Order: sequence, then structure tokens, then C-alpha cells
Amino acid sequence: MESIKAPSNLLITSLKQCGFLLIVSCFLGLVFHSSLVFQSFNGKLSSKIQEKQLNDLKANAEQLSGDIRFIDLASAKKLYDERQAIFLDARSEEEYRASSIQGASGVSLLSVVQQKVKIEEILPDKERNIVTFCSGGDCDVGVEMAKELIDHGYLNVFVLGEGYPGWEKVGYPVSKPEVKS
Repeated sequence: MESIKAPSNLLITSLKQCGFLLIVSCFLGLVFHSSLVFQSFNGKLSSKIQEKQLNDLKANAEQLSGDIRFIDLASAKKLYDERQAIFLDARSEEEYRASSIQGASGVSLLSVVQQKVKIEEILPDKERNIVTFCSGGDCDVGVEMAKELIDHGYLNVFVLGEGYPGWEKVGYPVSKPEVKS
């Protein structure tokens, strides 16, 4: 009977030690990273992360092509409201079907690169304002689509760096697109 209790006591002792280490680790994390903890509670950390992601995206775009231009949410919304731009969702067809900027056209980058879609047939006016976007954050599909359009001779191409999530977050119009079969 004594041999059965020994492993049980050992397990309880081990669990207590693990619990103690977890509490000490959390306390030390709070002490040494309290500013990050407080920033995460008030939303500033999320904003800083999004700002860094956008800056990284812009740096990557600059390396890809010096002709790629970005547009902020407010300016994109102005073009949208005035119907002065075509919004082009460069995400996959599945993502586009789930939800997109209201009125945006869904043309995946992959379909353009693989030449399944002739972009000139969809967008015949090469001087029209075009705003490309994807999933924001680390997503660079909108940037890649902008480069493809520029390479095809389109003159007024902009990338919405915050992408669909940024547009949706500020409450701008979104919808589930009607996809033609």
C-alpha cells in the first residue's frame, strides 16, 4: 500500500512545483514587460503591430517596384464614395466569396499570374483609378497585384495596405458578393 501512495505524493509535489514556477514566471513577465501588458489592454499594442506590418509591407513593395503607391483608408473611402476607383480584391476566390468590400471585383492574383484571366478584358481603361487589396497585415497579394497591373501598363494603381480587415474594422461597407456561375 505504501508504494501506491509514493507516486501519488510525487505527482502532487511536481504539480505544486509547476504551479509555483508558472506563478513566478507570470509575475516576472508582468514586472519586466508591464508596458506591453498595459498597451495590449488599451489597444495600443495592436495599433503598433498593425503600423509595423504596414511599414514592412511598404518596404517590401519598394523593393518589388518603386512605382507601387499606397492609399490610406480615408482617401480610399473618398474614392469609393465618389465612384472614382475600381476596387480589386486580389485574395483567393474563397476569401472573396466569404465577404469583401461592397462592390469590389474579385480577381485573384493567381488567376492573373497563371493567365487564366486576361486583366485587360476586365479592366480595359488603363487610366482609371484602381485600388487593390488583400487581407492586410502580412498579406502582400494586393502589392503583387498592383505590380502586375503596373507591369500591364495601368497608370493609377494604389494598394490599400490595411486591406479588407482594416476597411471592415472602421465600419465601411462590406458585403457577401454575388458570384456569377
